Amino acid sequence: MLPTKPQHLKTALLSISSLYVAGWGLYYLAQETIRRRELASRKRRYPLRAPLLPPHAISAGVRIAERVGVLAHTDSKGSSGAVSSERQKAQDVLKQQGLDVSNNDVGIESPSATPTRNTSWYGGATDTEVTRIHRRFSSLKVLGRYANVVPEWREQGAWEWLYWKLFYAVFYKPRIWWDGGFKAESKTEEGRKKIEILLPVERIKWAELFAQDKAESHGPVVKDIGQSSFTWIGQSTCLIQMDGVTILTDPVFGEQPVASLFSPTRMRPMPCTIQELVANAAIDVVLLTHNHFDHLDIEVLPLIPKHTTFIVPIGLTPLLNQYGIESDRIVELDWWHQSRLPLAIRIASKEGCVTERQRCFDVTAVPASHWSARTGLDTNTTLWNSYAVRVYSDDNVSPSPRSRSPSAAYEARSLFFCGDTGYSPSLFTAIGRALGPFDVACLPIGSYEPRWHMQIQHMHVTESVQVTRDIGSKRGFAMHWGTWNMSDEAWDDPYWQLHKEIQQTSDDPKRLLAVPFGKTYWL
Repeated sequence: MLPTKPQHLKTALLSISSLYVAGWGLYYLAQETIRRRELASRKRRYPLRAPLLPPHAISAGVRIAERVGVLAHTDSKGSSGAVSSERQKAQDVLKQQGLDVSNNDVGIESPSATPTRNTSWYGGATDTEVTRIHRRFSSLKVLGRYANVVPEWREQGAWEWLYWKLFYAVFYKPRIWWDGGFKAESKTEEGRKKIEILLPVERIKWAELFAQDKAESHGPVVKDIGQSSFTWIGQSTCLIQMDGVTILTDPVFGEQPVASLFSPTRMRPMPCTIQELVANAAIDVVLLTHNHFDHLDIEVLPLIPKHTTFIVPIGLTPLLNQYGIESDRIVELDWWHQSRLPLAIRIASKEGCVTERQRCFDVTAVPASHWSARTGLDTNTTLWNSYAVRVYSDDNVSPSPRSRSPSAAYEARSLFFCGDTGYSPSLFTAIGRALGPFDVACLPIGSYEPRWHMQIQHMHVTESVQVTRDIGSKRGFAMHWGTWNMSDEAWDDPYWQLHKEIQQTSDDPKRLLAVPFGKTYWL
């Protein structure tokens, strides 16, 4: 009996699917093999000074610490015997690498919240040390796609995600269309009160930040307040002012990241629309960390003012060009590459007089442990970044982002804006050593469950708090939570985990603060 057309079609589809899966499997196998060999080579060629591993990372054991490139400083119980033993081991490792240990760079991080590093440790790397850091964590492209360069990363492919959604979430921990329990809470009076307390929404008070130039029709101008400010709009969308420079980050203003039955909807109303933002704020710079839908809303791109500069990872220019952003308004940055933008900022005095002042916007892209994609075929064809930012008055410009001056007049306002990332002790201590300290850090605290799948691409709250110590930030603001539930933790778990971490370490709550949508905080 001859096969029918439906049978032919079924056979063809199965064959194509099998070839597709097998092809990607071989690709990922080759990519991971090349990546691991390259990382091993970098570890030999560019040894780092031992970072101070955080206590919560030590509990995973010496095996993980060795992958990072150093040995653990304490055991999981904080044994003092282990401290002295591991200190000696770490010093021996550095001596074998030909590094000077006389300045006690191999320290012990205590379980307390206060970092053991003194302020000179942050940003105190020598030129040789900086070169090693840059080369150790420089971007890596394998077979036409970018790959992660932290030792904690392992290639997951689409299979692990499918296992999570089609098996783990169905049979092991039934959570199909899981919203973190938010809808159930919103149906009770007690639950609604809880939501209002944990996720309050305030309308942005534009008059505190901006004024309208009545003399000329140039739109909003910055108020001469003399302070930096932070306003959380939702997910990783933030409005930040630094010495008059206004920064918008990862702009997403839609009700869903993607218009789809399977895409989550916002838990809370937005504190403003994109139209209100553009009408009331003078946006100088847009920072884009990567191209995921919850970080880049292409529908808002044509609405951004024409004078605004976009700082983006490598490979994003063609997408932005499609939606009306000209190439001369885009600055693509590879990891550790820096751009310096001269900006003319129009500032309104208390008396209402508008003057133009010069600012220098220094931005350095730094690595993150994540990935990029907007379709099933463009995975990792563009890079993913975090950013270190400094803003100077034009007459106080530093020759490099690492330069420091004892003069108070020379001080710059500094920001660390963290893209989606897993936690890597070696990476974040390297960032702190090369570019720290920072006045403020914006850090993601959500989308971390299940840990077996998420830990290499999204930090747990405990890890986000540790990053503030690794990079030396004075204050931190939590983001990337309470907006859409895209993972398995309860909607309020990031809030309680942050509260628990701050309590257990007796730390200053300002180290990493969960804030209302729309409320402006002055720095």
